[in-house]
Amino acid sequence: MLSNSKKIKVIINNHYHNFLKIKTDSIPECPYLGTIKRHLLDFDFEKLCSISLSNFNVYACLVCGKYFQGRGINTHAYTHSLVQDHHLFINLHNQNIYCLPDNYEVVDNSLNDIKYNLNPEFSKKDIENMKNEYAKALDGTDFIPGK
Repeated sequence: MLSNSKKIKVIINNHYHNFLKIKTDSIPECPYLGTIKRHLLDFDFEKLCSISLSNFNVYACLVCGKYFQGRGINTHAYTHSLVQDHHLFINLHNQNIYCLPDNYEVVDNSLNDIKYNLNPEFSKKDIENMKNEYAKALDGTDFIPGK
C-alpha cells in the first residue's frame, strides 16, 4: 500500500465498496474534470476502437463516451483530444484515467464512480441480496435485470 494512502468505504447503489484514497500532493490537478458527461458513458459495448476496430490499448473518452485506441502522439485518442477538445480518457483495461494531449494520469476520488461502473464487483452476499424484480424494457416487455 502507498505510504500516503488509506482505505475509505463508499456506498454505491446501497453496497459498500473499498477504495484507496491517495494524497495528491505531487499529482497535478486536472482543469477538465468539469467536462465529464457521465450520462454519455456506457461500458456495455465491446471494448473496440471506434476507428481502427482494434481491441488493443483502448480508451473511452469521458466527454463523449466513444472508444479510441492509444494515447501517444498520432493515435486515435490523441487526435480526438485535439480535434474535439475532449481531454479525459479512461483505459478500459486497467481503469487509469489520463488527460490528453498532455498525457498525465489524473488521480481524483470524484472519478471512483466511473471506475466502479467500468468494472463493477459484487461479493457473493451482494448477489444473494439482489431481488428478482421485473423491469420494463424500452419496447415495453418485462425482464429481470441481470438475467
